[in-house]
Amino acid sequence: MADLAYLGPEGTFTHRAALDLAAEGETLLPLDHAADVIAAMADGRADGAVIAFENSLDGPVAANLDLLIATDEQVVVVAERVLEVVFTVWRRPDDDASLAGVVAHPVGLAQCQGFVHDHGLQTRGASSNGVACRDVAASDEPGWGALAGPDAGTRFGLVATRVGVQDDDRAATRFLRLGRRCPARSGRDRSAFVLRPDRDRPGSLAHLLQEFSARGLNLTAIKSRPTKELLGEYVFFVEAQGHLQDPHMREATLGLLRSSVDVRFLGSYPEDPTRPAPSTGSPPTDDEPQRRLRRMLDRVAPEAP
Repeated sequence: MADLAYLGPEGTFTHRAALDLAAEGETLLPLDHAADVIAAMADGRADGAVIAFENSLDGPVAANLDLLIATDEQVVVVAERVLEVVFTVWRRPDDDASLAGVVAHPVGLAQCQGFVHDHGLQTRGASSNGVACRDVAASDEPGWGALAGPDAGTRFGLVATRVGVQDDDRAATRFLRLGRRCPARSGRDRSAFVLRPDRDRPGSLAHLLQEFSARGLNLTAIKSRPTKELLGEYVFFVEAQGHLQDPHMREATLGLLRSSVDVRFLGSYPEDPTRPAPSTGSPPTDDEPQRRLRRMLDRVAPEAP
């Protein structure tokens, strides 16, 4: 029976995503650290892995993006899931002290920083929000609570004292399922690559991105991460709408491979059908760009006569 590794314990947001992304007959394998989740797949203990990838408030989960980039080339993204994120304060039922501090994953703390600041709370990090609940339940320190999902604390005997403490009610987190073979195109897909341009060639990144724009492929993400080898040297995670089996995406990929750049294919996968549609703003009027440029120039010192 196949196993699907995820950041546990049960009750984490990643657990919810794993339940949605698991195939029939798969057994979920909870682990305490994201690095362990990916390692379980790399060493054969699991056939797939689910990781948090980005959220709508803070952008990419940098540590997980780095882990993904560092995986073996046989590891690819095969699916995604977007979940609305609602944070609850969980406390021990016998703790009557005023709330003095909260424990959560660093990403969770960042998504609730307004609540933390307004109440003057201390903070502690945990490897997951589920682990935060487990730690609070096992502690006898008064005045501490865990920030976690709506059903995360009940399995540890905690009680919800406040619901919806995240900074934005529209908060959502995107999760990726990793595997070793991408599904065939669905008609609504995304493809991801890691590009390492030539740092000594001006415009090298722009040249690479033109492989997509010249073929009408919409880029949905460009994220830079340091190579950890040399200061100022970066790799780029690039995601575009379309599947590698689509003719235009194949042509764009071939253009990348013909250039003097390291190209890593990270997978083609169907978009989550529940993903919110991107908002479309009104096009600027003819005069608006000129007005905005003048306001920018007003903030620049005039040239010497």
